[in-house]
Amino acid sequence: METLLGPLEQEVMDVSWRLGEATVRDVHDQLARVRDIAYTTVMTTMARLAGKGLLERDTAGLAHRYRPAVSREDYAQSAVGDVLSWLLERYPEPAAAYLADMVDDVDGVTLDELRAAVHRRRGAER
Repeated sequence: METLLGPLEQEVMDVSWRLGEATVRDVHDQLARVRDIAYTTVMTTMARLAGKGLLERDTAGLAHRYRPAVSREDYAQSAVGDVLSWLLERYPEPAAAYLADMVDDVDGVTLDELRAAVHRRRGAER
């Protein structure tokens, strides 16, 4: 579950997704509006996110510019997949039972899509 972000990483990515391209100063200014945070903390976090492949860093100018390397939607899909896979590998019965309970709460369209996905998966396994 390496793709799950910590709270500060998530905040930095949220700002990065919103701004599209930003310097550390841009992100720091946004975060500093709602919390007390050091510039160096934001700088370290953004460097770490670049190391994880979630931000791209452009070092051509004086101030490094960062932009998201993945969309919010792609990240969310990957994170959900990682969590579900981890749960289903380690706790298959309770995880499957929970998912089945959740299916009872979804609308008809989502349930039809889920049935179609299961049908496709079963066909591919044969």
